[in-house]
Amino acid sequence: MIRLNAFFELREDVRTEEAVLLGKELVEKSRMDEGNVAYDLFQSTMNPRVMMFCETWTDDECLKKHSNAEHFTRIVPQIELLTRNGLKLERFDF
Repeated sequence: MIRLNAFFELREDVRTEEAVLLGKELVEKSRMDEGNVAYDLFQSTMNPRVMMFCETWTDDECLKKHSNAEHFTRIVPQIELLTRNGLKLERFDF
């Protein structure tokens, strides 16, 4: 199993609602991808401009398919444009 946590902070000129809408679309579509165990978007209670995607995948093959899926290749770049420094990805294998 693979756990990915992708952290990001929104730029000051970005409305958090814009990122949340994109994030919710990514979550909804990604949960339908083969091999997805869990996919969630969290917003920090200490700083609402900080968010995290938390994903769990069965294996690398499914994760690779997800990374090439239309919804991923369309939505993630849009989210990256809203961030201060892009997404910081942490991977855990278990």
